[in-house]
Amino acid sequence: MNAVIYYTEIPEEYENKKMEHMFGEKLLEEGLKREYGLNLKFEPRARGEHGKPFFTLQPKIHYNISHSGKYVVCVFAGEEVGIDIQKHKEVNYKHMLERMVPSCMTAEILESEDPVRAFFTQWVLREAYIKWTGEGLSRDLRGIPMDNGSYLLLDLEPGYSGAVWSADPLELRWEHVNVQLP
Repeated sequence: MNAVIYYTEIPEEYENKKMEHMFGEKLLEEGLKREYGLNLKFEPRARGEHGKPFFTLQPKIHYNISHSGKYVVCVFAGEEVGIDIQKHKEVNYKHMLERMVPSCMTAEILESEDPVRAFFTQWVLREAYIKWTGEGLSRDLRGIPMDNGSYLLLDLEPGYSGAVWSADPLELRWEHVNVQLP
């Protein structure tokens, strides 16, 4: 299955201004126009049971948006898809792992060669999964079956982790967009 990830960097003047959602909508608008020839303002959307948005008149177009740090990404695919990116930051890894992974994995992650990267890999995998299924945070992250569906870890710059998850293996194409706000 082919999928495309549209991505942009938030310009410095907009960093820390809580405008990530606006940049995500611009990526969605641009990707919908380029990939499908559709105008976002004429495509009604609704939300699933746990809040995952979808196009009501375009059942074969699936998308998902994520943002962290200076990046915003929007993935499009012909089937349900979830994407997550995270900038690495200091957190209480042990405490978060207790709520995020099965107990048998906590020590393995904390004692790994690069515990920060191992932590964020698990974070983005689990977030992408619940965004793919549409379950959101209603799902206990520790019980996610890592053999259900197909995922790819994204090759991002150091200090960032990312993952995309779907039912079938994806072949990804990347498209950079310089988002201009009015």
